[in-house]
Amino acid sequence: MPVSAAKSPFSLEFAQEAQKSFENFHYQMGGDHALYYNLHLSEVLPTATSKPSELYKPLEKRLNPEVGNKVTFPVKEGELTINEYVVHPHHRLQGVLMIHKGKIVYEAYPGMNPMDLHAWMSPGKTTVGLVMAQLEAEGKVDMQKEVVEYLPEFKGTNWDGIKMIDAANMATGLQLEETLDSIINPSSIIVKFFSAEFGAPNPDTGKVDDWLAILKEAEKIEGEEPGEVFRYSSAVTQIFVVIAERIENKTWAKLFEERVWGKMTARLAMQHHLTPDGTSVAHGLLSTTLEDFGRFGLLFTPSWEKAAVEPVVSAEVLKRLQTGGSPEAFRRGAKFEGLTEEFREEPLMNSFQFDAVFEDGALYKHGNVGQGIYIDPKRDFVGVYFSTNGYIPPYGEDKMMGYLRRAAKYLDGE
Repeated sequence: MPVSAAKSPFSLEFAQEAQKSFENFHYQMGGDHALYYNLHLSEVLPTATSKPSELYKPLEKRLNPEVGNKVTFPVKEGELTINEYVVHPHHRLQGVLMIHKGKIVYEAYPGMNPMDLHAWMSPGKTTVGLVMAQLEAEGKVDMQKEVVEYLPEFKGTNWDGIKMIDAANMATGLQLEETLDSIINPSSIIVKFFSAEFGAPNPDTGKVDDWLAILKEAEKIEGEEPGEVFRYSSAVTQIFVVIAERIENKTWAKLFEERVWGKMTARLAMQHHLTPDGTSVAHGLLSTTLEDFGRFGLLFTPSWEKAAVEPVVSAEVLKRLQTGGSPEAFRRGAKFEGLTEEFREEPLMNSFQFDAVFEDGALYKHGNVGQGIYIDPKRDFVGVYFSTNGYIPPYGEDKMMGYLRRAAKYLDGE
């Protein structure tokens, strides 16, 4: 169905069918039911919330028509403008928002309504990277220590010898990478991990596993040491959720409220969708409005006061996020080539859960079936978008990140 269908209520029959059919693999393929799940995750998964500040401040709008009409980027259909790309049926964009110097300069809602809550998918990892950088700045965690110092039950496993910083940058040297082969292999540790998070049976045993226990079984990659290669893995992100909860002695939803969301002048609460044991799936299953997603990005920019009652991202924390990775490990990883193609320029590295950091300090994080956040502190720009873009041709291409970086440069006079 066209994404525009999601702007109207789904029929009772469709909603009931989607709820009955819900499971991880079905959702991740980005079909029609995924359009429903992206906007209604709290109906199919247990959910906690992080409340915003009691002070709500609407973002000022200063829409700039030139952004949509003049900024172009090459996609498979040709060199399209932003306005053409956003409504093209092959890309299934639901919402796009751009904020420059604290003001909304571009917005479009072709497949959702402004007050709808939509899943972030993997841009949720940025919340984990931020909290870990905060804890490091406060001296509550040492990123040079080993993971097993904070997860003692992992001692004696292949996690021995892996530093926190290497795990934060997804360079563990363990067989936890999300690749096409691993995702479609029902016996892979990644499939078992995702199944356990959703409360679904292990495909091999038929039993529902404990997701954290599964990660203890991760095998080493022969001939590869921690820190050598960036290998993307949501499983690695989740260990930091547990570590942060133990350090703060609070649930992730509560500690994130106290550290981040509760200081924001957001419109609505953030929804945290939970595993069967009550852990927030912060690596991807968070839901907010598109505008509140953009407000989160503003926390990293000079215009943070438009989105919060007090600073959330200190200069020290921002610098750490921008410089915490390894350019060498990034270039050895499988994502380097794809990100270079998607931006038409080379990022410098990945860092603290962000997929890409550029030499100018801009940060980007992508999510499954077409979500993204681009934060450009130097240009005081934030771009966010939501989609439900499946993997069956002619769908699947996501080039919105390239448009956002070009838009930031355009607005900055470059």
